[in-house]
Amino acid sequence: MTDWTKEKTVEYITIQKHLHTKEKLGEYYDEWAPNYDQAVSSMGYIGPSITSNLLQKYVNSKNALIFDVASGTGLVGEVLANCGYSSIDAVDGSASSIEEARKKNVYTNLYVQWLGGDNKLNIENDTYDAIVCTGAFAANQLKSDVFPDFIRITKPGGYILINMRTQWLELEASYAEGKLEGDMVKLENDGKWKLVEKHNYDGDESALNLVTFIHKVC
Repeated sequence: MTDWTKEKTVEYITIQKHLHTKEKLGEYYDEWAPNYDQAVSSMGYIGPSITSNLLQKYVNSKNALIFDVASGTGLVGEVLANCGYSSIDAVDGSASSIEEARKKNVYTNLYVQWLGGDNKLNIENDTYDAIVCTGAFAANQLKSDVFPDFIRITKPGGYILINMRTQWLELEASYAEGKLEGDMVKLENDGKWKLVEKHNYDGDESALNLVTFIHKVC
């Protein structure tokens, strides 16, 4: 395992901004997977902890069925399991990341699949009590076209938590100028979900500022 410093992690994240196809992203995350946990730890990244804390605020039952979307190596699932959640599934586009997640022994079902566009999840309607998606709304990654599928597989009254770096709301073209939040509002106006909280976290530096959108499915 490589000794990942904060500087090396920043360098690696910079490379990711220039990968514009799922194939290239897949290769990138497959290569990074064995060192990913150490890398994000070197950055002081606390997205998984924030997601877990907020989920506990809205989903009291530790038997609730949770779907960790774009789970990566399973950092979020590990934190959720440590908080007592016992029924967690995961999906990610990187097969190597899913194998790292499997080693943590916190997931019931794990799926390898890219999301967005025509890539609909092969999961029945109204399956999950909550979806958590941490760090996957970033440069060249998930777009708002995944929202309808998130809503479809979440039970009415269930919650969808999307945690991301605040900077991407301005730096990622498909989110910028209010586009991402505008698409969220459109779905709310259509009666699909309702924003119950927009939680902001200010890190030690601007690149570590995080925002979490929490929607309740109608």
